Amino acid sequence: MIQRIQTLFLLGAAVFLVLMLFMPIAEILTEDGITYTALSKGLQKADRDVVVETWPVFILVLVSAALLFLNVFLYKNRKLQIRFCVYGIILGFGMIGLMYYFWVVIFRQLDVNSYWLRMPVIFPVVAIILTYLAFRGIRKDEILVRSMDKIR
Repeated sequence: MIQRIQTLFLLGAAVFLVLMLFMPIAEILTEDGITYTALSKGLQKADRDVVVETWPVFILVLVSAALLFLNVFLYKNRKLQIRFCVYGIILGFGMIGLMYYFWVVIFRQLDVNSYWLRMPVIFPVVAIILTYLAFRGIRKDEILVRSMDKIR
């Protein structure tokens, strides 16, 4: 299980998504001088008042991380692992789209002066890349096993 490189890719992707749940995604400064922090759960003021809730993003990140983590333990069923990798990639693109949607909603609601994106903004992209690399490794293993079956 751990000796396969795709297991490390899947674990890495899951870890990046779990980190995204707890780290701030962006900081926003409005014309009024109020600073907001964007998290995967929502946009909150410095006093922890939630202004915009983004629970769909939080749930999608949580489901994606759980799917990728579960995928690690399916190493005996490569076809299902491949399918879960594809689902993980689709969920990753959905996560990026949903984050963009909420970003547009937030910019329309607030009079934004400036903003700073934090490192977790790229975590979904990193997770997609790692999941794709795991997909390639799993598919390569499946092709190798099938070719060995033909030799027998």
